[in-house]
Amino acid sequence: YSVMRGDSLWTIAAQPGIYGNAYEWPLIFKANHGQISDADLIEPGQALTIPRDATAAEIAAAERHARTRGPWKLGVEEASDRTYLSR
Repeated sequence: YSVMRGDSLWTIAAQPGIYGNAYEWPLIFKANHGQISDADLIEPGQALTIPRDATAAEIAAAERHARTRGPWKLGVEEASDRTYLSR
């Protein structure tokens, strides 16, 4: 997926051709963590991998993280994101 101006992981995940569920954005974050250090900040032109083979358990963990993460803050890697990535 090529990031467009105005995109966020939330809006990308919500697209019907991606997942159709915004709460699955952590799957994209985890798959692309090498180029995304802050889940709240992606840049136009970035090429993101969209994982298509997530297990039910991985999807549930992603949704749980998205629902409990807390407010978005640009430029700050959230502690809860680090915990999610370590699993």
